[in-house]
Amino acid sequence: MKKTMPEYTPVDLSRWARREHFEVFQSFAECTINQTVLIDITVLRKHIKEVGWKFYPTIIFLLSKIMNRHPEFRMAMKDDELVIWNEIHPSYTIFHPETETFSSLWSHFDGNMHHFQNTYAEDVARYGNNLSYWPKEESRENVFFVSSIPWVTFTNFTMNIAHMKNFFSPMFTFGKYYEQDGKVLLPMAVQVHHSVCDGFHVARMFNELQEMCDGLSQLAEGCNG
Repeated sequence: MKKTMPEYTPVDLSRWARREHFEVFQSFAECTINQTVLIDITVLRKHIKEVGWKFYPTIIFLLSKIMNRHPEFRMAMKDDELVIWNEIHPSYTIFHPETETFSSLWSHFDGNMHHFQNTYAEDVARYGNNLSYWPKEESRENVFFVSSIPWVTFTNFTMNIAHMKNFFSPMFTFGKYYEQDGKVLLPMAVQVHHSVCDGFHVARMFNELQEMCDGLSQLAEGCNG
C-alpha cells in the first residue's frame, strides 16, 4: 500500500507576525516552554463513567481537538521550510508491565469522539502486546506526543531533550489524579518550542482544555457528527 504523505501549508515568513520571535528562538535564545497545571476533571470523570468511555483516550481526544484548532501546535520544518500541518494525530505511550517498558502508538484523529474511542481500542487491541518502541508499521511526521505516569502525582514535570532546534511537536505528560477539596485534579505538563509557541498560547490551550472537561457532555454531542 502506498504511503500517504501528510499535507501541509508553508508559512510565509515575510507576512508572519512572529517572524522575529521565531528567528530569536531559533538562534541565540533557543529554548522550550515547560508548564505544569492542575486540570479539574471532576465533571469529566462523572460523564465518562455514565457513558462508558475510557479515561486515557478521552483526554487524548480533547488534546487532539485543541492541537488541531490552533496552527502554533501544528508547525514543523520540512526541507528547511517552516510549515503548518493541515492536521495532526496523537502519538501516545502504552505501558508493558511484564517488561516495565512502553511503546509509542499513534491513532488517527478525525474530530469524532466515538470514532476515536473505537480507533484507540482497535489500535491497542492490535498493537498493545507488541513490545517494540514503535509497534505500528506506519510512522507519521504530523503527530504530537502524550504520555501518562499514572502511578504518581507531581507538581512539575520537565522533559530534557537534546537537539530541539527543529522539534516543534507539543509533548504532554500527565500523572496520577487525586481528590482535593471535593474536586478531582489531574496534573498535566506540556513542553513546546518557543520558536513557534509562547506562554499565551500555552495558557489558552490549558484554559480551553479545562472548558472542555467542564462541558464534556455538550462537547461530545457536537463531536459525533
